[in-house]
Amino acid sequence: MSYKEALKNFLKQRGLDPSRLRRRRSRRTDRLTEYRTVTGTYFLPTDAPGDLIAEAIRNNRVFDEPILDVARRYVAPGTTVLDVGSNFGQMAVLLSRMVGSDGVVHAFDADDFVYSILEKNCSRNATNIVTHFGAVHDVAGQTLHFPVQDFRRFDTYGSYGIDYVKGEGRPVKTITIDQIPFEKPVSFMKVDVQGGDLFALRGAVETIRRHQMPIVFEYEYLFEDELKLSFQEYVDFVRSIDYRFEKVIMGQNYLIVPTSSPRT
Repeated sequence: MSYKEALKNFLKQRGLDPSRLRRRRSRRTDRLTEYRTVTGTYFLPTDAPGDLIAEAIRNNRVFDEPILDVARRYVAPGTTVLDVGSNFGQMAVLLSRMVGSDGVVHAFDADDFVYSILEKNCSRNATNIVTHFGAVHDVAGQTLHFPVQDFRRFDTYGSYGIDYVKGEGRPVKTITIDQIPFEKPVSFMKVDVQGGDLFALRGAVETIRRHQMPIVFEYEYLFEDELKLSFQEYVDFVRSIDYRFEKVIMGQNYLIVPTSSPRT
């Protein structure tokens, strides 16, 4: 088998379209460039050339692919998937293919500029993604603030989250997962909101109890002191919903499942 044929088979096994292997820039605006890649067609920002997520997408890679591999074990066609902290939307797009035309992905982001990109990318690549702008939290209707990115500190848009310390930046309203009526069973939930994951989980308790879906969340050790995070609080929460820790992914992402689930 030739290298080209092997590569096509590899892409097909992951639900990717080999015909999109060639990458090209097809349109450029002041802050965005459109790229055609193996995972879809994406608008990506031009003002953060070192953005790791954008770089992965541009270069035909899946950012956080180990998390996507975990999702493949649980996501079922015709179900609902929650992507909390969706960034530019690559994972939401790939998850939308797993649930199929009868399923739906709900994608959330709290950065107004990133959300505008998320909307463009989801509508460009899928018809079964519902996007939500807001800070996913444990109380709805509050006003929090999203900082203006300082790319001298972190050069990736996704490295920034709600400013829980100074409360400075662009105002954004909070929303909760529990306020959204999900018509189809929820088969998987991913949470990655830069230090606010526990808030998001607390605002999803009723959804979790109803659907008993596997969840992957991130614990930000990098911001532990700055945001006064406590991993013990996460442990206590996991126990309170009668879940257990199943797997650690890439050192700081945690797969949790109901305690009644069989061990893998």
